[in-house]
Amino acid sequence: MEELYRGGRTDAWSPRDRTKSRFTWNLRTGQLVVWNRQPYRVVEVSERAHVDWGADYREAWIEADQPEPSTWDNRPMAIVLQDEEHPDAKPLHLVGPAYGGWSLLPEHYALCRLCHELPPCRHVHNEAITERAAKRFEKEMAILPGTCHACQEPITQRQKSVRFTGPNLIRPDLGDDSVVFHLRGACYGSVQAYDERWAKATGEPRRFYCQGTRAVHHNGEQECTEGATCPGDVDHAMSVWHYPGVNASYSGCWCLVDNALTLGGTEAAS
Repeated sequence: MEELYRGGRTDAWSPRDRTKSRFTWNLRTGQLVVWNRQPYRVVEVSERAHVDWGADYREAWIEADQPEPSTWDNRPMAIVLQDEEHPDAKPLHLVGPAYGGWSLLPEHYALCRLCHELPPCRHVHNEAITERAAKRFEKEMAILPGTCHACQEPITQRQKSVRFTGPNLIRPDLGDDSVVFHLRGACYGSVQAYDERWAKATGEPRRFYCQGTRAVHHNGEQECTEGATCPGDVDHAMSVWHYPGVNASYSGCWCLVDNALTLGGTEAAS
C-alpha cells in the first residue's frame, strides 16, 4: 500500500471543482475524491488493526503518549480508490491518517483537454505560481533600507516596530540585522510569517508564537504551560479564559475561587 503524505506547501494546488472536504474516517463508499490531480471513486475505507500499523505510525503513536488506538486522530486507515476515468484500471490501495483531508468532487466535473487533469491543471497552476513569484520579487526589490518589510513605509521613532537579527531572508543584499516591521495590525501577518521563517533558518525559538497553552485568569493574570520560555503576550497554540459562566470545567480555577471568596466576604459584610 502506498503511504500518504499530508504536509502543507506554499502555493499548494487545490481543485477548482471541489465541493466539500472530508476526513479519511468519514469518507463514504461511492464518493468522488481527488488523488494526484485525478478523480477517483471511493471503493472502501476501513480501520487497520493495531498489530498491522506500519513503523512510522507506531513511532508517532508512541511519541503521542500512546493514546487509545481506536480513536487516535492519526491512526492509519486503509483506503481503496478506483480511477474514475479508467474504470478497468487496477484499484489503488492507500494508507492514510484518520484525520487526513480529502477534497470531494461533484458528479459533473471538468478535465483539462490537453493535460487530462482536474483544473487548474499542472500547466496553468505553474504559470500562476510563476506570475505570483514575479510580482513578489518585484515588490521585495522595492524595499528600501530602514523601511517596513511588509508595507514598505518608513518607520518613525513614535511607531512600535520589531527588528530581526541575522541574515535578511527577504533581501539578503541589504545586509544582516536589516529586517524590520511595524508592530501594527496591517503588518502583523507579515511579522508572524517572517518570524516562522526566521526561526526555521536560525534554529532560534519563535518570538511571536508559543506552542504552549495560555490560561487567562479572571483577575487578568496569564499563565503558560511553557513557563519561562514563553515569549509573552503572543499567539498561542491554545488559549483558555477563566471567566465565570464561560465554561463550567474551569470553575475550579484559583482565580474564580478567590473571586467568589471576595464576593462572599463583601456580601457577608453588607
